[in-house]
Amino acid sequence: MTTDSDPTRDFFEKFPREALFRTFLNQVDFSVCFKDKEHRYMLCSSSFVRLVGHKTPEELVGKTLRSFVPSAYADEAEETENQVMEQKTPVLNLEKHIEFTGTRATIDTLWICTSIYPLIDSNGEVCGTWSITRDISEEKNTEQKLMQKNKQCDDLNSRILHMSTVDDVTGLHNRKFFEEMIRRNMRVFSRVRGRGYQAEFTIVLMDIDHFTSFCTEYGSQYKDVALVYVADILRSCSRSADDVFRVGNDEFALMLSDTGLSGAKTLTTRLSAQLKKKPLLIDDKPVSFTLSYGYCTYEDQLDASELIVKADQDLWDAKTKRGN
Repeated sequence: MTTDSDPTRDFFEKFPREALFRTFLNQVDFSVCFKDKEHRYMLCSSSFVRLVGHKTPEELVGKTLRSFVPSAYADEAEETENQVMEQKTPVLNLEKHIEFTGTRATIDTLWICTSIYPLIDSNGEVCGTWSITRDISEEKNTEQKLMQKNKQCDDLNSRILHMSTVDDVTGLHNRKFFEEMIRRNMRVFSRVRGRGYQAEFTIVLMDIDHFTSFCTEYGSQYKDVALVYVADILRSCSRSADDVFRVGNDEFALMLSDTGLSGAKTLTTRLSAQLKKKPLLIDDKPVSFTLSYGYCTYEDQLDASELIVKADQDLWDAKTKRGN
């Protein structure tokens, strides 16, 4: 509160208020603009004037935002300003990426954060708007760089996960992922059974008969060719809900959801028929392969290893009976 002897009042009375205001306005680092009800600039800070390529605030008087930016952005800005004037309520911290159309602008594009306020006269009537705008381009560029880095990290993690769970020869999931999928299925089917529903899944282990003899006869260069051939047959005979794995040198596995033992044997019968129907061609010579199978249907086993051991024993018994 000032008194008659207050020196500050005497000091400021020496200067016209408008001159003081303009002096202040021209020194701030962010853009301050005053507009009339027709969205025309009446007064702007020097920082905004320099941004759009003019020399003095007077050059902008009477101009609109359309002089500097595309019509679509100007339409949006004017709609917001109309809302502010009609409701006498400010709109704060609007972030926009704008492109300058004028050749005199100091930069082509930038990110801005703008707060728009109603300009109210001494009678309480709205006579326009005024706004404060900050250039946040550097912040946004940093944010975008961080997002790019995060995406690169996500891509790298995806590649690492792919490499750790996928066999690089056949493109099938590997044994590590096979065991993880068994554990997941055991948890899911255990919960379903706990609710009174009948639910089961079956795993099938298999290996290629006489594969060592094949590699000896045709050479190691055809080993991967044969593995890819068998993997492709497995994919073609499996349903979309089934999972196919390479779990060892010449060993493969299937995980068949909602499938019992009879359904699993039907699938492997189809698989054996396909191997016979479409042999591998090596130098135009057909080479046929057969597989031996071991089965195990989930019956509340305690862990994944117990399920695999049971299927592996069944596979061993099958090979023994066949004299292989």
